[in-house]
Amino acid sequence: MSTIAFKPTGAADPRSTEFSMLEQLLDARVRSGADLAELASARVDVSLIDRLSEHGLKSDELAFIIPRRTLTHRRQHQECLSADESDKAIRLARILAQATAAFGSPDKAMTWLRADLVRFGGRSALDMASTEHGARLVEEALIQIDEGYVA
Repeated sequence: MSTIAFKPTGAADPRSTEFSMLEQLLDARVRSGADLAELASARVDVSLIDRLSEHGLKSDELAFIIPRRTLTHRRQHQECLSADESDKAIRLARILAQATAAFGSPDKAMTWLRADLVRFGGRSALDMASTEHGARLVEEALIQIDEGYVA
């Protein structure tokens, strides 16, 4: 008799859901974290900022990735994001995809991402995601939520 792990989203494979959304956001094939690292090194197009915005993120929530003036400059000169900016944008896309997979709905994911949480000292998950260490804490919380723990 085989056992099936409990998944609050009801998804048979939440990682598959997460990677599928990442592929849409990044406009690239994503099968592993190595693919994300390679994309960051190769530098992503500024259109990723637009796709993140289309998925509900506000300009002030995206500001840690790239200053507005720099973004305008990159658009005008049809330049990609820098490797550092690409890394930050991909990190945020990964968290957005993970939250959507964990909560089963983009609206529920955005509500959680924007909520001030005791777990994060009264800060929101989006605030925490602006740094690599904070993003890791957000990812840990999302894994716990997806596995059925209260967060």
